Amino acid sequence: MNNPSREFTGATSRFGQPHSKSVWVGFLILFCISAITLNYIRIPLFFGVEFIFGSSLAVLALVILGYKGALIVAASAALLTWFLWEHPYAFVIFTLEMVWLGWRWSTRKNTHLVIQDIIFWLLMGLPMVLIFYVYFVEVSFQTASNIWLKQMTNGVFNTLVAAVLIMLIQAQPVLSKRFDLPPLALKQILFNSLMALTFLAGAVPLFSNARQLQSEYEAAIAQRLLLIAEITARHLNSGVASEALIPAYLTALLPDQNSGIAIFDDAQNLKFSVGTITKKNTEKNTEKNDVILPMQLGFSRWQPEEAITLDRLKATRYFYILSMDALERKWFIKVEQGSAEALAKLQRDSTAQLSLLVGFMFFAVLLSVFLSRLISAPFQHLTQASKTFKNLISGNETLHIPQSNLAEYNALADVLRSASIDISQAFNEGKTLQAGLSEELIQRNNELHHANSQLEAILTAASDFSIIATDQEGLISYFSPGAEKLTGYTAAEMVQLQTPAILHLNTEVDARAAELSQEYQQLIIGFKAFVIVAEQQGSESREWHYVRKDRQQILVSLTVTPIQDNAGMIRGYLGIAKDISERHRNEKLKNEFISTVSHELRTPLTSIYGALRLVNSGTLAELPPKVAKLLRVAEENSQRLSVLINDLLDIEKLLAGKMQLSLQVMAIVPIVEDAIQTISSYAEQFNVKIEAIYPTKTLYANVDSMRLMQVIHNLLSNAIKFSAAGNHVTVKVSEDHTSIKLEVIDQGMGIPEEFKARIFERFTQSDAASTRKQGGTGLGLAISKELTLKMGGDIGFVSELRHGTTFWLTFPLVLSKDEDQ
Repeated sequence: MNNPSREFTGATSRFGQPHSKSVWVGFLILFCISAITLNYIRIPLFFGVEFIFGSSLAVLALVILGYKGALIVAASAALLTWFLWEHPYAFVIFTLEMVWLGWRWSTRKNTHLVIQDIIFWLLMGLPMVLIFYVYFVEVSFQTASNIWLKQMTNGVFNTLVAAVLIMLIQAQPVLSKRFDLPPLALKQILFNSLMALTFLAGAVPLFSNARQLQSEYEAAIAQRLLLIAEITARHLNSGVASEALIPAYLTALLPDQNSGIAIFDDAQNLKFSVGTITKKNTEKNTEKNDVILPMQLGFSRWQPEEAITLDRLKATRYFYILSMDALERKWFIKVEQGSAEALAKLQRDSTAQLSLLVGFMFFAVLLSVFLSRLISAPFQHLTQASKTFKNLISGNETLHIPQSNLAEYNALADVLRSASIDISQAFNEGKTLQAGLSEELIQRNNELHHANSQLEAILTAASDFSIIATDQEGLISYFSPGAEKLTGYTAAEMVQLQTPAILHLNTEVDARAAELSQEYQQLIIGFKAFVIVAEQQGSESREWHYVRKDRQQILVSLTVTPIQDNAGMIRGYLGIAKDISERHRNEKLKNEFISTVSHELRTPLTSIYGALRLVNSGTLAELPPKVAKLLRVAEENSQRLSVLINDLLDIEKLLAGKMQLSLQVMAIVPIVEDAIQTISSYAEQFNVKIEAIYPTKTLYANVDSMRLMQVIHNLLSNAIKFSAAGNHVTVKVSEDHTSIKLEVIDQGMGIPEEFKARIFERFTQSDAASTRKQGGTGLGLAISKELTLKMGGDIGFVSELRHGTTFWLTFPLVLSKDEDQ
């Protein structure tokens, strides 16, 4: 706030917009209602001394609502005192208090409000209280002094509460800026904190002691009244001959004229009374002792509800009611006395306690001012010294910091002086190094420029590859010349304007997203379909269709890798694509050629093979040895060619998805035994023994028995071919939790590391020389993998060079038909 005394237009600006006048009015109403409520809820501290807290909100309103709003809140809260105490003087004093505080706040916002409030009560509050209460309310000078002490203590405490709340607002940067408050000062924090802690530390014992004294006074009165009642009861029981003599006995027992003794019958009707007695009556009148009173046994206190505080205390009456039996009837003895004696004692004690509280308050102020200045003054010295710090460093001079009475400050000053010397030396050394660093920086910049030029040249030369970089959201940040050539778009059309989605078919992206969503069990859409696998596995290579600018579709092999910073955080993605349309067409032509040749050769080859077998069997005629040898070679080659054609047809059907499998729940071991039986003669040719390890329990799986036998046959064939003579091949069937595991273990040379990644590809074999020696088409493992996957199983291997290889198959374990039933 630039001017706390401004009108509505200025006051509402603290709420951010000119149209927020209604907000200001709303806050004003809220503050007024809260302040009136806090004034109505009075908290008794000493006898006849009650604190009200409405003015704390009025002081806080200086910050929230401005000067005018604070005056309205203060006047509204003070107006309640006019109603409660039936005179306007407190209203005038409390309102003028806020006028003073508001004026001082408008002059200097970081002023000590508590000290300013004390100044008000000393210079203006004291004379006003004495004049108003002595001459207009007509109370004694001592009572007026007590009122001044009470109101000053109450006002200073409320101002302290408000000062602490304002300090908390200053501690919040957003609120401090909104209400145009200065930054928090250490002196302010120390003063308010020390003042609050010291004041409360001294006030709490005084409050407790005051309550205890009041209780002790009332306990003494109760004991005195009980004693009189018991003496009265004993006299009535022992020496009264008739009811006519009772008043004389009561008069003799009456301690003073401000006291009274009354006797009621069992219907609570007054029978006898002496002294000052408050009668039980149902009619109100102006007599002092004609008041409606309840009848209750024991000690009690009564005050008139309508009277103001001072009159209510003066009119207080203490009672003690005792029941007894005398003259063959039940009686109630009521002994009472006025509050004059107790009130005088309590007022003296209250004045003494209130004086102690005020004295302690002044002590707290002095102590807080002294300590806050003692602690904050050295920091002010540091602030002044720091203003010359820059010039001292450049001039190689020592920082001058004044000494203080605080040992910690002096230690800090010594450290800062030493640090200033070190910093000055480091500064001069830095200036010396700066020239060398500048020259080195120029050299590094030139090297970096050269490296960038080389990289740009490399990327430009890689015209057969499309290189596209994106940020985390998929926005293209780099578009290589190769990408321009492949897609028909220019870098200017793509960088910071488009995502790679413009280069893809929506249907293809949606299908891949649905596939990944099912695989990762989460919703994957849009750009995430390109990068999630790369994020999980480091990179992903996949075939996609690029859509050129002219809408022509190109089949590409796209490899996506994440771009990471030094901390391993992903900052973007890199996509490298190559046009594989021509390769795809060539592979299609090759597959079509192989398919055509296989189908065309199969029928004549079958006839040739059959004829050769018939001739070689000797059924037709006996052949010369040389001719028989040639025909046997021809039969073997035709058989090998037949196997190759069958493998080619199988792989073609598998890749085209045309192979039909007959899946049934079958026992696995019999299938393995049949496979071993069919290949046993082949093993004998290589002098290799086959060993089998079966489980004791019959295991079932949902498989095609013929195709599973084909897979096992392929695995055994490879194991036998690559085993040395005299070695053995082990077939092991076992149960692995919920699956069946079949292993084919050989003792051959193992699989080289560089070949492991390609072992299940078509037409691949580990070694050309070994292939020619051992034979084979290079299709067996590829066919085995496709068949295993189509039967719901899995296939893999474990191999160590020169220590053999283990191929394994797994299938889900199922119950047999009998077990299922």
